[in-house]
Amino acid sequence: MDSSPVPTIPGIHYFCDHRCWRCAQTSHCSVFARWMTSDERRRAAKQGPTARVASALAVSLQVTLEDASVMLASGKMAGLAIRNGSRAHAVSVAPDDHVERTMNDPLVARGSEYARASWSVLQGLLPILRRRADGLAADAVERLEEMCVTIASKVFRAVSSALDADFDAADSQSDANGSAKVALLLIEESRQAWRVLMQPGRAAANGVPARLVATLDAIEAGLLERFPKALEFVRPGFDTGGEEFEVKSQKFGAN
Repeated sequence: MDSSPVPTIPGIHYFCDHRCWRCAQTSHCSVFARWMTSDERRRAAKQGPTARVASALAVSLQVTLEDASVMLASGKMAGLAIRNGSRAHAVSVAPDDHVERTMNDPLVARGSEYARASWSVLQGLLPILRRRADGLAADAVERLEEMCVTIASKVFRAVSSALDADFDAADSQSDANGSAKVALLLIEESRQAWRVLMQPGRAAANGVPARLVATLDAIEAGLLERFPKALEFVRPGFDTGGEEFEVKSQKFGAN
């Protein structure tokens, strides 16, 4: 019987949704092992879905910065890149001078609006559904809370990365497209979860879930218009075995 360890896929955590507890690729991820033993996870364990996502993201950022430090110390350029054929593409993070422009973008504003509105609604729904012992609906609420802030953050990163001077709209393997793809996948999962809550007898019949789904639809339409190649992006580990991932660029980050 082969007892050799499962190989880690470098950079797999760059384009994930930071929900380690729902991920099928944890055996390939260097972040997961660290997260499982981290103080962040232990503190967040009883604080709800938002805190769990934040703890996973904090550990992901720690790993990212450590990887960058090792590469700088060895004289290599810091960061990770996705190789597609003979080309290598940087994983980027928003420069400080892009923050204001990014924050003022209508798509980013809509993502933030969705995160705030949905989080508020979900905080009120979960205790009610737990008292009703409605496990399916309670799980939908937890999933929605896990995703709402991440959708906003991935929209922010996609828009910010598209403001980089070296952004190539024709390059499907850009950081902007990767971030937009994660947001699009989470939007679809969120829509499905809201539909569970919209079933008769499950959520308040006040039209709020339907309005939040409409907001998701608008965000999705905006992402697809601005990043038409987003769904072509190949995520290491999730869409591929990861063999094309290698050290290349000075840009790095995790959000």
